Amino acid sequence: MTDTSRSNIPPIGHGTVINDRYEIRQSLGKGGMGEVFLAYDRTTQQPVALKIVREESRMPGDDEALRQELLHARSVSHPNVCRVHDLAPSIYGPILVMEHITGQTLHTHIRRKKAQGGYTSDEFRRIASDVCGGVAAIHAQGLVHGDLKPGNVMVTSDPNGGLGKAIVLDFGFAKERARASARRPGAPPDGGTPNYMAPERIRSGGASQDDDVYALGLTLWEMWTCRVPEPGAKPRAKPMRQQIMFDVPAGLSIDEIKQIFRCLADEPAQRLPARHLRFFNPATLTTNPVQVARERLDPGPPPGRSTATTFTPSSQALLATFATNAPEYVGELISLDKPSLTIGRRTDNDICVPEATASGQHVQCRWQSGTWIIEDTGSTNGTYVDHTYERRKTVNLMHGGEVQLGELRYKMVTFARDSAGHKRAKAYLSKRDGLTGLLLRDHTLKALEEEAQFAEWVDAPFTMARYELRGPNRLVSDRPTILEMLAFRRAATRVVELTDMLLLSLIAATAGKTGPLRFVVGMVGPGAQEARNLVEQIVGQVQGMLPDGLDLVASIARYEPGASVRALIDP
Repeated sequence: MTDTSRSNIPPIGHGTVINDRYEIRQSLGKGGMGEVFLAYDRTTQQPVALKIVREESRMPGDDEALRQELLHARSVSHPNVCRVHDLAPSIYGPILVMEHITGQTLHTHIRRKKAQGGYTSDEFRRIASDVCGGVAAIHAQGLVHGDLKPGNVMVTSDPNGGLGKAIVLDFGFAKERARASARRPGAPPDGGTPNYMAPERIRSGGASQDDDVYALGLTLWEMWTCRVPEPGAKPRAKPMRQQIMFDVPAGLSIDEIKQIFRCLADEPAQRLPARHLRFFNPATLTTNPVQVARERLDPGPPPGRSTATTFTPSSQALLATFATNAPEYVGELISLDKPSLTIGRRTDNDICVPEATASGQHVQCRWQSGTWIIEDTGSTNGTYVDHTYERRKTVNLMHGGEVQLGELRYKMVTFARDSAGHKRAKAYLSKRDGLTGLLLRDHTLKALEEEAQFAEWVDAPFTMARYELRGPNRLVSDRPTILEMLAFRRAATRVVELTDMLLLSLIAATAGKTGPLRFVVGMVGPGAQEARNLVEQIVGQVQGMLPDGLDLVASIARYEPGASVRALIDP
């Protein structure tokens, strides 16, 4: 559009009618990429919000970015995400027609609450839960917000004037602009708002779900501090209580505070996914146990119904999750391309394995009516399944199930080699023990150091419960027997479950393997005596699950600021 033709366009004001349909009532605000107006839709006879991108702020590719925003927004249906109805051309530029939400931005709401003495813990929980729910819904569609901040969250009121709900606005456009622009390391951030960007985005650009989570943490942090963060702000650099204006955290649980701490981690891998963020006081719940989101090995989607009647080659596979003598084999994927296969160490087997404790021909695998029948063919070291310590002659292996051949474990999965599911599984097994699901030692140390940093940040006790499985074999060999391996798997799994349940956790307790039959569980919050009582209760319950002759013993180590975590994890 030429300057002359642009000058002939009347300004937008009260009463302006756009496209013979939308009657402007008032301006709702301006942003870096457009202006939003309250309008009356003459066709639907409903109020709507119109976002018009100003000509002077448009960039190449913005028309496509707006189209993508419409498609993205329509794919998300959630009460805490603003609905977008349509995209239309106009003489003023492209317009997005959106749901009109009455209320005030969270930015304004924070300033008003500051004048009233800050948020109560329940008010904070309600807003935090809504915003997290909206961001999780966006991420569930594989999308990115790209500019999450208090100014892009609307807070409504209920009919009585009380707190209504929080709704996430305006997602997608900043992300699309950032994606479309060529980025170089060190270049200024494009799209979004630098005050709420994660360190990696400030350095190198590129909106991402991890960056959204960091922005989410800063948004909730602003509700505690009532201050807009500076670009590159590091709230974890100083103790929490030196920075907050109102002590909202005093009414929250340790885990609720930890969620925000984790969102603000410099390393994206340490941040919690939005779908796992929950804000409520578990002590007030009437249901138990609390379901904790713990990282698990995903076997992929269940096979289709057709597999119950007709064998489909390569629709399922065996993933090696643990091998005592062949750790390089862990993560290997064996496609089940025939309805009958043999597994063993000999090269004439259909599946030849490098694990020394597997027999020459260990098992025969047969597909039957949607289930794999695993038959032990007289192996030396036996075939095992979970929840039992005895050798099994026949095992029915279904999707997601596991079978152990000597000291080799397999999991039935449905993803293909080098697929996204296989890559996720290998990433999981690179940092976790495939037998127990516990973090491996180096990753345990890193996770416990993160817990120690959080304990110092909130000035809370940090205790490590150290567990060890002991039996007669410990006197003659450091190498676990198969019975000890199975018992260790069961004991570790149950200890972690009980810890999460008894602590009423919202975030899974940090648990890691520190030796052949040793592991540690970190606990922030309980004092020394409370932690000791909890551990004694756990040991008493788990001991009854173990075979005769094996004992679970535990000790407590209290972390002091500045101490070495490495020195504390070993008894």
